[in-house]
Amino acid sequence: MNKLQHLRNILLLSALSAASSQAVYDAFVPPPVCAKFASIEFLGDAEFVNTDGSYGAYATTGDMSIGQVYSAQPGPNYPNQFPVFGNIFANYKSVCVTTFDQIFPNFGAPTCFYEFEMKFCRVFSIVYPPLEEIEKVPRNKVISEEKILNALEKGGRGRNRRTQRDSFATNVAKDVVTKDDGEDLVDAFQIDEEFAKNNEALVAQVCPNLGCWCPAYFDCKKGGFTGHGSGPDPIEITGGTGQLFGAFGQIITPTPFDIGTQSDLTGDLTDSSIDMEIEICYYNTNEIF
Repeated sequence: MNKLQHLRNILLLSALSAASSQAVYDAFVPPPVCAKFASIEFLGDAEFVNTDGSYGAYATTGDMSIGQVYSAQPGPNYPNQFPVFGNIFANYKSVCVTTFDQIFPNFGAPTCFYEFEMKFCRVFSIVYPPLEEIEKVPRNKVISEEKILNALEKGGRGRNRRTQRDSFATNVAKDVVTKDDGEDLVDAFQIDEEFAKNNEALVAQVCPNLGCWCPAYFDCKKGGFTGHGSGPDPIEITGGTGQLFGAFGQIITPTPFDIGTQSDLTGDLTDSSIDMEIEICYYNTNEIF
């Protein structure tokens, strides 16, 4: 072997060694976590874009409707869906494209692309936070989520039958600490005599002298996800970021899109709305990376 060939081999081995020390491949992928939300109404405005500058009463191929912000509206299912979810936040922006000329009587839904922002928290089994008493409290003054979850698992819920939600609480208890998306303040309420009367077993374990601050929610998630689809079929969830990493699932629209008020001059929509039932699965990134 000549010196040049020997040098090439050394360089190759060095490169392979450096690559192996920097990159790690792990074939393990944890199971996804899924959440199903009851119908939420979204309200917003949309701007019509006449792509080809044509005239007429109906949209033609390539015309677009762009919604900058559609916000979830307060109602029976927002911002809380007790006894499973609480402190929900959601909005989306959309671009809808007409895929063929709309000529009477042949009309069809456009293809739409969505970007969602969403936050939600789970609610402790049997611990129903008194909403009017929830305050922002420094993290170090609040009972840890782990302590609450472990107490519920030991019998603090006041009943023996386990539910799917209880099993979820048990599984996450070992990994959970008091948190609120990394913020210094946590949504919490103070345990008083009335709450203790309704949750005797729990309070006996976590705060026998009363007065402690109890977290209102646990396992809060905040992130974004994308979707696309054409009505009336479900919208496909095609990816997620942040704490909704790798999101997939579907969004069902149980009612037709309400165009609200449409401008005769521009075609823009004002106060248009749609109801959405979000069924989303995602991965806990702390179990992957």
